[in-house]
Amino acid sequence: MTAPATLRMGGADFASVASCRPSQGALRVLRDGQVTRRLLMLMRVAEKARNKAPDFWEARGAAAWELCKRALQADVRAFEDVLLHPHVGVWLGRCMRALNDDARVVRADTDLDRLGGVAAAAALRAGLHPHLSLPAPGSFVWLPTLGVARLSGGADEAQLRGDVLDVGGQASVLVDGGGRSADDTTWNARRDLTVSPQGGATPWSVVLEDTDPYRNAHVHPVAPEQTAAETRAWQRSVASAWDVVLRLVPERAAACAALWKALVPLRPPRTGRGVSSSAREAYGAIAASFTPDPVRLAETVVHESAHIAFWALADLTDLTDPEDRTLQRVGWRKDARPIGAVLTGTHAHLAVLEFWRRRGQELSDGPARHARTRLHHYGVQVVDALRILQAHPALTPMGARFVSAMVDEAARCGYSVRPLPSVRLNCPSHHRVASRETPDPARRYGVSSSAQGLAGFAVSSAGCREKTVDETTPGAS
Repeated sequence: MTAPATLRMGGADFASVASCRPSQGALRVLRDGQVTRRLLMLMRVAEKARNKAPDFWEARGAAAWELCKRALQADVRAFEDVLLHPHVGVWLGRCMRALNDDARVVRADTDLDRLGGVAAAAALRAGLHPHLSLPAPGSFVWLPTLGVARLSGGADEAQLRGDVLDVGGQASVLVDGGGRSADDTTWNARRDLTVSPQGGATPWSVVLEDTDPYRNAHVHPVAPEQTAAETRAWQRSVASAWDVVLRLVPERAAACAALWKALVPLRPPRTGRGVSSSAREAYGAIAASFTPDPVRLAETVVHESAHIAFWALADLTDLTDPEDRTLQRVGWRKDARPIGAVLTGTHAHLAVLEFWRRRGQELSDGPARHARTRLHHYGVQVVDALRILQAHPALTPMGARFVSAMVDEAARCGYSVRPLPSVRLNCPSHHRVASRETPDPARRYGVSSSAQGLAGFAVSSAGCREKTVDETTPGAS
């Protein structure tokens, strides 16, 4: 396997991401950057597993790796689709963290054993007919983009013969993510929520990700597998929310559809208020508790899609100094936040200003006042955060350009930013520093600067040093 060609993003495309309106050119670079990053991570996992987990490699890893290479040669796009399955990124991150920690390598088999399922999914999508044994940690066989098989009786292995998965006397036939099973509880095929917008807009779909074993990467507890009635409710909710997106911010619909590929249902909190989040490692996934309110879900989609775009860009270049340990307070969090979290949070809140501005314009009387109140609430928070960011010494040159474009977008929405004369840094205690992951060159397993370039500046390998999860969605608070 070799890394893809150099990635480059023009200045206008870069500014489009910063202003929460990513262009098609920018979206292509972000997507290709994630493919490159995950491909290099996969190669690194194989290399480290070969050297640090030789028993696994000899028993199962080598065969799975060879199947990965065959699938890539047979159909590059199909292989990329599996790599881009949102929670493959979570799996890769867990494998890398275990393999980089000598104390955890002996306990890495559960994650490493999933390599066979990733390889099998890529091979099936590429039109191959693989034959191999698939370990089933937790009695689950994970075939990302296709589905999950549950093994009964505590079985820990299944046999894949072409497109037939033998799970101990019950065969599930896999066809394009569908399946038949002698026991309907054995094979859980992927389920798409398909939206056919009014007015002739292009239909699209998002995967309802309620069985993926790596979906628990979103801070909040995930909901169990959805019933048929719950799935229908999600279908209605997503369709209604998408109509709101198309009505209020139609120019952002294409970007939201490109960035949002999977919906992870979360358990509703005890407070009764909705929650949502997005995880840096799970590019393309939005996690949310169910809401029948289409405006709230539409706001969540706009907000979380901005986070997804931001972290995909941050995986390509450092926008803040990765060594910085200062903390700042922002209006939407009770706790002080590192500057990178302040930047992505500000960016995602900026994304909903236009949403609420237009929402206020389409309503009247009390509902209009409510929308304007929401707009002002977030606008003031964004302005305060941008004032901190403008003068913060931890911004890189690219980060300063990013913030400058954000300031322009805030002004366009009616919120001008006067820079602070200086920034008072909230330095964390020694305990606070220790509670966060310290950058370690051995863990910089993102896109290497020698392999990639972006708009004339080096692409950073620092993008995956820490797991980052957003849980600040305005519509869920």
